[in-house]
Amino acid sequence: MKVFRNRILPALLALLCASSAQAITPMLRELEDAFIRIGEQVRPAVVNVESEQDEEEMGDAGRRAPGLEDFFKYYGIPMPDPENPQRRAPRPTASGSGFIFDKAGHIVTNNHVIEGAKSIKVRLINGKEYEAEKVGADPDTDIAVIKLKEPPSDLHVAELANSDEIKVGQFAIALGSPRGLEGSLSFGHISALGRDALQLPITLRFQNFIQTDAAINFGNSGGPLVDIDGRIMGMNTAIDAVGQSLGFAIPINMVKEVAPQLIASGKVTRGFLGVIGIQDIKDIVSGSTTAEELAESLGLPDTQGAYVNGSPDFPDGAIPESPAQKAGIKRDDVIRKVNGEAVVGAQDLVNKISKIAPGQSVKLEIWREKASKEFDLTLAEYPGDAIKARLGNALLGMRVQTLTPELKKRAGLSEELQGVVVMDVEENSPAFEADINAGDIITEIEQAPVASVEDFRSKIGEHAKPGSSVRFRVQKQGGTSLPVLVKVPETPK
Repeated sequence: MKVFRNRILPALLALLCASSAQAITPMLRELEDAFIRIGEQVRPAVVNVESEQDEEEMGDAGRRAPGLEDFFKYYGIPMPDPENPQRRAPRPTASGSGFIFDKAGHIVTNNHVIEGAKSIKVRLINGKEYEAEKVGADPDTDIAVIKLKEPPSDLHVAELANSDEIKVGQFAIALGSPRGLEGSLSFGHISALGRDALQLPITLRFQNFIQTDAAINFGNSGGPLVDIDGRIMGMNTAIDAVGQSLGFAIPINMVKEVAPQLIASGKVTRGFLGVIGIQDIKDIVSGSTTAEELAESLGLPDTQGAYVNGSPDFPDGAIPESPAQKAGIKRDDVIRKVNGEAVVGAQDLVNKISKIAPGQSVKLEIWREKASKEFDLTLAEYPGDAIKARLGNALLGMRVQTLTPELKKRAGLSEELQGVVVMDVEENSPAFEADINAGDIITEIEQAPVASVEDFRSKIGEHAKPGSSVRFRVQKQGGTSLPVLVKVPETPK
């Protein structure tokens, strides 16, 4: 018996392992052949996209104080070079990926790959290069469409899947040109669905990402994420630069909604409500309070809905003259339903409203003072710009935000400093002509202190008469404070 244990049993185990290995090998080879087939099937539809960027003028007024970088990134405002503000610096050539959408030569890629492009070149898998032009872009989803100026007749069009049917755990294959290495393929799994509220270097109004552990690197942007049948499930868009094996792709069903609109009209038209500071119930609790306890205190039956929290600039919870403001929606309301459909949270409200065409009437169910109320309103058109949507209409060509204690601390500014931060300046506007720039701080109008956005609006209304000039006190980046005259046109802009 001892001899059996010492000699025969190990021999039997070795034989069983060998038999098992022989049985597994064909399965592995079949899987390997599947990945090879997918690469051969999809690569002809994947392209390399290179865009040459315009030079960008960087003036002294464009310098920004340390600490404002993240704040400005949130609003999608490009940062100049603070070390050498006067130079004309060529922006680097952007390189990314894309996939062929139709036989007419339309190609889908990320907006951040071709944004600001002076010229675009597309290289197919066969090495041939073609000039392309921008058809349209949607910065809110980071989806763009370009078109080959002279498309060949044998374009290979990608097959699209239904991203609503994706399941966590299934295989995922990423294709593209990471670091310019064209035709690259990596595989992994779908590791999560519906990712949103991600802190990305680009401002996206809509986030509903597919998360994958298939390797995605710089240059993969715009390339396809496909299933084991070679059908595109999503478009590779972002990575977590700190984490490992965390890549994110836009669901292909979102591309299916956006791309045809871009091809037809060059833009995407969406409905707009105009509420400010909407949050999920779970996101407004503090201390030891739970979402359920807060919902109970509000008299809500559950924790669903979009809570209207407002902001320092819009304490009433709605942008002036917006559909929400006209309908009487205000801070502390909870939006529970849109046209009878339950609103899960803040992002769900944005998604539902955005899918309704401007000019359409909608019925909202609002929870106010522990009771349900209904509001009928007509949606406006979403401005298509995060700054316009958040900060409303420009005055003399600029949009501003109150210099809050949080922003002062982040920017390293004096606690005593009062004013408004210029967030956006429209080209060829009175503010633009007066050399007021994003990042400037307006502290006075006609020698009277400006303490808030409301104060700014009030003083503009008082002093900005057609054909006159208004004197501002503007603190430039670096701390220099200057008087600036802004000429008001005969017809105010």
